[in-house]
Amino acid sequence: MGKWAMTLSAWVAVSLWLPAVQAAEDNLYFSGTLVNEPCVLDEEDQLVKLDFKSVIDKDLYLNGRTKGRPIKLRLKNCDLDVGKTMLSITFSGNESTDPPGLLLLQSATVQGLMVGMETADGKALPLNKTHPMGELSSGYNVLNFNAYLQGEPEVLANRALGEGEFEASLTFALSYE
Repeated sequence: MGKWAMTLSAWVAVSLWLPAVQAAEDNLYFSGTLVNEPCVLDEEDQLVKLDFKSVIDKDLYLNGRTKGRPIKLRLKNCDLDVGKTMLSITFSGNESTDPPGLLLLQSATVQGLMVGMETADGKALPLNKTHPMGELSSGYNVLNFNAYLQGEPEVLANRALGEGEFEASLTFALSYE
């Protein structure tokens, strides 16, 4: 096959394919939400990891829960000119039923242990509910919480927690009014 025939074949193939490309339906979509949030969450707090380290089961059997471990969420560049000064937080996750409002753990060996959230002064912050956190200040704000471990009443009564590693995760969402 000569050079001219190969060029003609390539030209015919491209010209047959090109109209199909030009005739394609819209198949690339863009979407998003433009928001005017008054604060920016500090980069260090985009993913919060809390290690309870070693927890002694005897303390759980005796007290029903551990002492709260502090968590801080830092909000920076808060601009109150946006007109939104009241802040609320919602913690979402796999919620326990007995007692309700606590986060269930994932573990192969530890049973009946849950994570609870509370304010720094000990007020419960049940999962999957919105909690008002108060008024924002201009500039920099810090939200202080505690996380604690608590055993299910029946598991504690039967002394059946088990031992081993555990983990859990939840999502928090901040809303402004």
